[in-house]
Amino acid sequence: MNVIILGAGASKSYQDSKTKEKMPIATDFFSTFNRLDISKNAWVLVGYILNYLDLFHNLKYDDFREYNEDIEKLHSEIENRLIEAFKLSKDGFNDIDSLMTCNAYVQLNFLFNSVINEIQNGSVSKSHIKLAQKLSPKDSILTFNWDTLMDRALEQETNWTTDNGYFVTPNLIYRNEWMSPCSQEKMDFPYLIKLHGSTNWLTSYMIAEEGKFQLLQEIAPEEFFVYESTIKPYDTYDGRFMSGYSDFAYGYYPPNLPLIGKKLPDDMLLVRNIIRTGYNPKGVSEDKGLVSMPLIIPPVQEKKYDFYGNLFEKLWNKAEESLIKTDKITIIGYSFPITDIKTDELFKNAFSKRNSMPEIIIINPYPESIIEKFTFEYGILNDKIKVYKEYFSEDFDFDKIG
Repeated sequence: MNVIILGAGASKSYQDSKTKEKMPIATDFFSTFNRLDISKNAWVLVGYILNYLDLFHNLKYDDFREYNEDIEKLHSEIENRLIEAFKLSKDGFNDIDSLMTCNAYVQLNFLFNSVINEIQNGSVSKSHIKLAQKLSPKDSILTFNWDTLMDRALEQETNWTTDNGYFVTPNLIYRNEWMSPCSQEKMDFPYLIKLHGSTNWLTSYMIAEEGKFQLLQEIAPEEFFVYESTIKPYDTYDGRFMSGYSDFAYGYYPPNLPLIGKKLPDDMLLVRNIIRTGYNPKGVSEDKGLVSMPLIIPPVQEKKYDFYGNLFEKLWNKAEESLIKTDKITIIGYSFPITDIKTDELFKNAFSKRNSMPEIIIINPYPESIIEKFTFEYGILNDKIKVYKEYFSEDFDFDKIG
């Protein structure tokens, strides 16, 4: 049994996006967004983000085209400000700044997801295809990436499916319509364990209520939905369906969920106000169902895994189990950033429960800090570590990890 660890460097290998752009990293996210066509699309909402930057960073709207702050820093700052606002307003926000910060946080989640969807929209990744071809059914892929590059490669090259290939089973899957996943046990394919969620995982829209974020769905917070593909326009917010996307990718708005949603308290009324302009017309599809949003753990310093019930607890426990049992761990494009404390705990806990040392393969052009971590913090002997000081790409010799 082998375990493959995928980080941002693995996604950077993707060369076939219709946008001609590569997956962004934290420090070039906004410059990447501003080069994409969606940055000029009125349906792609950035108004509250702009208001936030104006208020707290003195950044004028016209300067946003040149803005390129680290998205992890900005997202973390907004979240921290929001946490403080929640503490002061247990019964709901009563000031405009807090309400704006709340909406900026949600818009940033959508925007982050949208940029990834735009860039992964293209043919199946060649480097991920070659990796998938080297995997056995007993292997596991642990990924910290939100994109669906590995998902599509596994689906094309193996018997992997979204029905049970994520280890956790979705409530429903969208394949031109919502349908139940197949109930059979895992077959001959590796698991894809997505430890930070996925751009094609969906949950209901979140709102601020009783001093915290809450989901609008009546079902348990760990219940999630998966988008896979469509031929016809799907129901979405204001009918804003966007066409022209490959499987596992969609426009800014994901399909609505086939749910009714929570009943509002008797003293509350939900109002939706949409301003119409020539640049912001109503969409072409229907808008039945419950408005959805991406289910991801956003790039913030303090990640709130328990917001989605025990969903991520199951995934991280499975990841630990895989690291305990494996003979070989191949690390592709992941550099163990110091902010990922949970990842550090994952490896320490897993290695403390092992009876032997696994073989470690590192594929990274700058592997020095990773080698140091495995030798000095995890106690892996040097002769157990093999390093390929190069980028992961379709030209990589995959026999090295076979």
